[in-house]
Amino acid sequence: MQRTITLFLEPNDYLVETIETVNDATNDILVVGFEAKVVNKFKLHHLTYYPIRERYPGIPASLVTTARDNASEMLKREKLQRLPRKRRWTAIRYNQRTFTSRISTGCVTLASMHGRVTLPVIIPEYFHKYIDWKAISAKLSFDGIHLVLGIVVEERTPSVRPLDTVLGVDTGIINHAVLSNNKFYRSNDIRAVKGRYQHLRGELQAKGTRSARRKLKRLAGKEKRFMADVNHQVANWIVEQPFDAVALEKLSVRREKRLGTRFNRALGNWPFGQMQGFIEYKAEALGKSVIYIDARYTSQKCSRCGSIDKRSRKGLQYRCTGCGFELHADLNASRNIASLGIAEAGRLSVNQPNVASSCFGHSETPQLQAPPSRPVGV
Repeated sequence: MQRTITLFLEPNDYLVETIETVNDATNDILVVGFEAKVVNKFKLHHLTYYPIRERYPGIPASLVTTARDNASEMLKREKLQRLPRKRRWTAIRYNQRTFTSRISTGCVTLASMHGRVTLPVIIPEYFHKYIDWKAISAKLSFDGIHLVLGIVVEERTPSVRPLDTVLGVDTGIINHAVLSNNKFYRSNDIRAVKGRYQHLRGELQAKGTRSARRKLKRLAGKEKRFMADVNHQVANWIVEQPFDAVALEKLSVRREKRLGTRFNRALGNWPFGQMQGFIEYKAEALGKSVIYIDARYTSQKCSRCGSIDKRSRKGLQYRCTGCGFELHADLNASRNIASLGIAEAGRLSVNQPNVASSCFGHSETPQLQAPPSRPVGV
């Protein structure tokens, strides 16, 4: 498994010049690849390596090859439909030939157009747990004030636990996460903060002045950081539950007129993919598995008798039209997700017996719980 240690360093003229020159070289490679309709790294190498070395003699050979790889990936991403460009100070890549990590002793060395540059580093306390991991690569950019160094470190992935117990997770806007073991992560405070962001954003958009646009940009960054913090908290809460695997829905955002403008706006501002990504890497570190299941009918199906009827769900209340079973709609959905996760776990691990329904860890009467959330004010 891999993690990234992000460090903010004092600017160095040699390295800033290197970032600018390597990005210029990348743009030249992009032009050649786009005009020749070539995205293959091997073919791009033969088309551009020696011309780039001649045009930019100060760039180390390894940085030329990483610039070529970056250009190839950018062209593939655009499918040669448009010519992508790298901005002046965007990140350049370093491999093990051009970067040496000595963070345990408080420094790193980076190749530049004027030889190796040694920089002192101070590791924030949060990243101390990664100091002994193996550094495999790095990215270096300049934000106009600091050099931003992202060191990618790697460690052996913990052994995956046997899939004996599966936790179903239903995510949504009203309740950020509802678990099949009867626990809820309420989102009232989260929605209140996002509502204030939305109101302020509307006022600034109505003004339309230059200062309003600058404020909008800063506001977007604050909201993005707020939601990332919330999703980290929710993901930590989920993976700390005493289960071997987490079952999630394969979700996609699809706006529909019948849902109304207000709901569609809230749906568009919901970074569910980010939270699922956080759950994946946090579960991996604990040796737990993440199972994705088909989201169809999980809200309409009765978790007791299995009958499917869209009339059974009305808002946040679920009452089965077949057997009369009543339950909170999101909790019912999370139990269905857990059932599908158990079935999928049985297929993924053929040597493991199918898990009995006792691994839901729930009783018929839910004991609603909610961990404290820390919404950040606007």
